[in-house]
Amino acid sequence: MKKNRGQSGSAYIITLMALLVLTVLGLALALITQTEMLVGSNEKKVNRTFYSADSGLAIAAAEALSSGRYTATTVLLNHTQVGINNVADRVQVSPLVPVLTVRCDWCPANDDGVPKFWKVEHAVASTADRIAWIGSGAPPANPTLLARKTLSAMFEFQPWPTPPVDSIADPEALTQLRF
Repeated sequence: MKKNRGQSGSAYIITLMALLVLTVLGLALALITQTEMLVGSNEKKVNRTFYSADSGLAIAAAEALSSGRYTATTVLLNHTQVGINNVADRVQVSPLVPVLTVRCDWCPANDDGVPKFWKVEHAVASTADRIAWIGSGAPPANPTLLARKTLSAMFEFQPWPTPPVDSIADPEALTQLRF
């Protein structure tokens, strides 16, 4: 039997090369998986902050509809505490600003020419900050900011019983509105 000395050990080299390629593929897959997990976590944080800002808009509309209050407010939503670590959404809602007040044309009570009901356009902005802090109780003045989302909206209420002419006492509150 004749031995071929030129191919001696070639199976060993081919096996090592295959293992090297598989190792590189495995490391690349692990890196991609880790990156995708971070992207998913960030997306969850941003979506939660978006919906908290949206809740702030709903709070402003509900306050105006239920009690006629047009004031700015700050609420803490989604508060989670694990040990001494806290995470929450701090939502700052601007005052509801009436930007247009016109006579309600489809209200039968206004048929006599004397306006009793109005159509009122309102502007409002809501900023949600996803914050973290260590310790018990309310968040400190400067917690760690994890995410921020600002939403602005226009609401039309009609029929509205009285036009809210003097609802904004502070002109600085108008600077909170961003469209």
